[in-house]
Amino acid sequence: MSIFQKELKQLVHDKGALLSTLLLPFVSTMILGFALTNSFSSEVSFEDVSIAVIETSTLEEDLQIASERFSVHEDELKPLAVPDSLFAYMDGDISVDYYSPDSNVVHEDYTAVIEIPSEYRLMLWHEQLVGGWSEQVESFQLYVNQEQRQHAMMVETMMNSYMEQVYAHTELAENDEGIIDFGNVVVQGTSPLTSFEYYTYGMGVLYVFFTAGLMANFAFSEKKGKIYGRLVIANVQPANYLLAKFATSCVIVFLQLLVLFGLSMLIFQITITNWLSFMAVAIVLCLAVGSVASLLVAIQFRANTEKVANVFMLLVVSILGFLGGSFFPSSNLSPLLNEIGQFTPNGRALQAFIQAGQGESIAQLSNSLLYLSIFSLVLFVVAWVVFPSKGGIES
Repeated sequence: MSIFQKELKQLVHDKGALLSTLLLPFVSTMILGFALTNSFSSEVSFEDVSIAVIETSTLEEDLQIASERFSVHEDELKPLAVPDSLFAYMDGDISVDYYSPDSNVVHEDYTAVIEIPSEYRLMLWHEQLVGGWSEQVESFQLYVNQEQRQHAMMVETMMNSYMEQVYAHTELAENDEGIIDFGNVVVQGTSPLTSFEYYTYGMGVLYVFFTAGLMANFAFSEKKGKIYGRLVIANVQPANYLLAKFATSCVIVFLQLLVLFGLSMLIFQITITNWLSFMAVAIVLCLAVGSVASLLVAIQFRANTEKVANVFMLLVVSILGFLGGSFFPSSNLSPLLNEIGQFTPNGRALQAFIQAGQGESIAQLSNSLLYLSIFSLVLFVVAWVVFPSKGGIES
């Protein structure tokens, strides 16, 4: 604890380094946001979204059966058709193709594929008009194309929002609390990001890794200045020193994110829909950067050189930014590049931040949270093993 307090006091006294570390991500976000503002759309667009619907019976066939069964005109049933009524609200922006189960549908050609089981529309009409849900009828299946990650996420969120409204309105109608009228479909969390929103996330997840390199250089400066040697002579365990660097890095990263997102919300009007998910991502990102800082400290102490951190900040962080999509959406260049970017810590954190900002729950972000947690644990264990037992003071 005493070492950690020393680190924080040293950090507070070096106000110039502290301010530049905290404000640099925001300055970069502001520059890139203004420079590339025309590269991002602020309006919802589904022009590149295509959906394939695999159905055992067509909408027209189901309408005819339902009209005779419920004694309701087809024109009154059509606006209640699920999921067909959703597409009617999109004004033709979404490309929708219908297939029979025998058709050979190439899933990769579509953003999403929806499989509607037999009598699914009839079951929902029965529920809406008569009541009495039939649990024997399967729900439709939605398959999304991960190579079109952004559009696939839009479709998935759109369908979830749509079905929630269907169930809600049906429940209200059964209790005579409303009229069966689905109204306008509200697409939640699917708006394409503005340039300021994207680069707030992109610069946030990138610049925190510079902090890892800076912490490693600070630690090596302490080694050269015999400060670390005096700590070891004072019976401070090397493991505790490494833990202090890890904890200090986490605190600095958290402050960086706090300043960046606070200023961006105030000035650029970005919004965070799910704060719980957002904080969870921020915490695991702090741990990831702390583990990277620990590993750099361990390697530099073992090799007795500060070049490792310099190479990391000048070269490795730039590569991470390129692959992870911090400079521009990597999915716009290549699906393969986008997939590779998901294995970088900043790329995975960027995607998780965007999803949290658009309202995804912690459960939906569990893969990203688990990945970053395992990444942190593995790197810190490696750092622990690599760090010299005497901190390298003998060299």
